[in-house]
This record gives sequence, C-alpha cells and structure tokens, in this order.
Amino acid sequence: MKWNKKRLLSVLAVSAWSAVAILFFMGASAAVESKSHRGITKVDYHLIHLTDGNDLITVEEIKDKIVKTYNLDLIGVEVDLLDLEELENILRKEAFISVADAYIDAKEVLHIDIIQRTPVLRVMGLDGSNYYLDVDGYKLPLSKHFTARVPIVSGKVSDYHEGFLKEKNSLRSAYNLIKASREDDLLGAWLEGIYVHNDGDLWLSGNVGDFKVIFGDDSDLEKKVKKMSTFFKEGLKVTGWRNLETINLKYDKQVVTKAPSKV
Repeated sequence: MKWNKKRLLSVLAVSAWSAVAILFFMGASAAVESKSHRGITKVDYHLIHLTDGNDLITVEEIKDKIVKTYNLDLIGVEVDLLDLEELENILRKEAFISVADAYIDAKEVLHIDIIQRTPVLRVMGLDGSNYYLDVDGYKLPLSKHFTARVPIVSGKVSDYHEGFLKEKNSLRSAYNLIKASREDDLLGAWLEGIYVHNDGDLWLSGNVGDFKVIFGDDSDLEKKVKKMSTFFKEGLKVTGWRNLETINLKYDKQVVTKAPSKV
C-alpha cells in the first residue's frame, strides 16, 4: 500500500499527539504518586474560643490526645496514609469538643479546626453530682481551666441519662427553661439559679431582687416564659424589684405575686 505525503503527515501527527498524551498522563500520575508519598510538614491547630474568650480544653491537650492515639504528632506521616475521617472521629470523642474538621492543604500542612461545646447550665445535685449540660443537652465534666458562668441547677434534680430530653423530668424542665431564657436578653441576664423542690417544681432566683419565681415544670413553657418576661418588663415597674417574696407563674393566664411577710 502506497502512502502519500498527506496521509503520512496525518499519521505522524496523531502518533505525536498520542505520545504527548501518554507522557502527560505518566507525568501527572507520577506527580500524584509523588505527592501522596510526601509527609505532613506541619500541624496547624485552630481552636475556636467560647463567646467569653475562655476554653474548656487547650491545644496542648488536643496534641496530647493525638500523640497518645498515634504514638507521634503526625508530622512526617505520608499524606495518603492518614485517615482524616478517623482523626476527626477520635477528636469528637473528647467531651469538650463539638466539631472537629481536618484537612491537608497543597503544602502538606494538616489543619485541625476545633469548635468547643458551649455549657448552658451546671448541675449541683443533692446526691453530689456536679457537671455541665451544653446547648445540645450533652453532659460535660467540669473543666480544670475555668468555671463557666451559667445558671446553677440544684436540689432534687433528676439523674442524667442520654434520653432525658425525651422523658418528663426535672432536669429536662430546667434545661428547656434555661434554653428558652437565653432567647430573652433580660431573663437570660437575670437568671442565676434553679432549685428543684421535691414535687418537681422549679424555683428561680436571679441577680436582682430577693424574690423567687415559682415556675413549675416545663409544661406550657413558652407561655410561662412570655408571662415572666412581660412581668419583669412591666409589672416590676409597679411592684419594684425588692417588694416581692414570690412570683407564681403556674396559674393559667395570670401571675400571682406574694409580698414579703411583715415581722
């Protein structure tokens, strides 16, 4: 078969482009393989502080957790050998960690971003229990770094268990009340303590006034919180903050107050 010049040039061009493509593919594959075998050059920790600037856990404690788990600080570990999802799951098992994200950038720097859990209340029960609940109802131990300034729930507090939010109990009532009060600037700033009486009723105390608010349980929660907020903003202008002994919110559509007993 005779090859004319035009056909020969066409075949040569195709062959040349094929060779270029093969070389490019081989080069790219080699680059990817080379990168995957590179070691991590640095570990960058980003710990997001709580809103008041404090921390429940420190970067050093996170580093120690990693070293104890992997027997090294991860620097030098080949990029393709590190399971980032596994690393994130290990960190999330720490009581004070809510979110852990890990990724490796183009310079083989391992970035670890940590969001801490946010305490919303502290339980100090009659049985000696002493712990925090975070915004999701997750139980936290006390931190050795600082004491969170949150309302204290004391008295006959129901025992904590993982399903406590699905059942009617005093711990759930206190948790739901505190979460609701955080949505109101005045109530959130005023509320300091909740005492659980034997009948399960919640009695509230705050940083202004010597009175107690008899809240009951968390039934009709929104209505009672709204009544309390309205009374604080309007009713206390009439009665005054220091001329009451109790404010009872358990009655439907009304607020019942009691003046201090005269000696």
